[in-house]
Amino acid sequence: MSDLQNKIKLTLGILNDLKQDKPITEENLQVLKKQSSNGNKIKFDPDSSPEAWDYFKVFNDKIKNLNLKNKRLIWENEIINIDGKSETIDIAGDCSFNFNNNKMGSFEGIKLEDFQKRKLEVCQKMHHNLLNFDLMPVTGGMNNLKGNLKYGQENKILVHDLGRKPDNAHDRLDTFVTFIDYSLKKRNELKQNIPCIKEIGEFFSNSIFTTSLKGENFGVLYDFMDNYEDVYTYCKEFYNIDSKSFIDKLVASGKKPIKDAESLNDYMDLAIDYWILKGKTFLQK
Repeated sequence: MSDLQNKIKLTLGILNDLKQDKPITEENLQVLKKQSSNGNKIKFDPDSSPEAWDYFKVFNDKIKNLNLKNKRLIWENEIINIDGKSETIDIAGDCSFNFNNNKMGSFEGIKLEDFQKRKLEVCQKMHHNLLNFDLMPVTGGMNNLKGNLKYGQENKILVHDLGRKPDNAHDRLDTFVTFIDYSLKKRNELKQNIPCIKEIGEFFSNSIFTTSLKGENFGVLYDFMDNYEDVYTYCKEFYNIDSKSFIDKLVASGKKPIKDAESLNDYMDLAIDYWILKGKTFLQK
């Protein structure tokens, strides 16, 4: 059994115990801490380290052409656009559910029961675990957009722009998947009709393409996302999830802000279910 398999099995054992309400000890937390993929701390960010890419390659045999950029290994993925021209889009690793120290500060302001506090400790230790790493397009700034999604009136998901980032921009996988679902559905709808310029502008001002419009890579990102008909095809490739019901669960969860103990507990349960699903899928492959 490989070192990666051993790490995944140890992590899954602890997560399954947590799901079954078994006590999680300090020893368990130390095991999770050791399972965190830190790569070479001098040279690599954890989610784009050589070990992280060994993990990604288990799910995707197309990965090649890795190059080092700013402590991150980047996959320069060549694509053919609808005009038959070759383009390159950079793809890196990303922490899907963000439980880093900055986010923990806002979570810890929520009054939790003892078992929920322990669950939050487990989630924090999982932040740099292999099961929390997934691929993310970097060209066009979708990685930055994910961390800038916030909740507006009636819980509408918005791209934060200027000013201090609000506390409800938690860099959540479920919110990001919800936003992809909306953006691809709206893109498909606009393709079927002849929209007015105002409607097009309103869409691009708050969509997965918003960040790319501020740089030079909007066209590349748009061509790349044309490979994905809907959120299911996107999640199958980037998150290795083939379950439409689980993707629907992510989309439904992403529409709900974290504002109290119940919503935070639901979010943690979703993250744990996700990690267990990813771990089982990894071992099957």
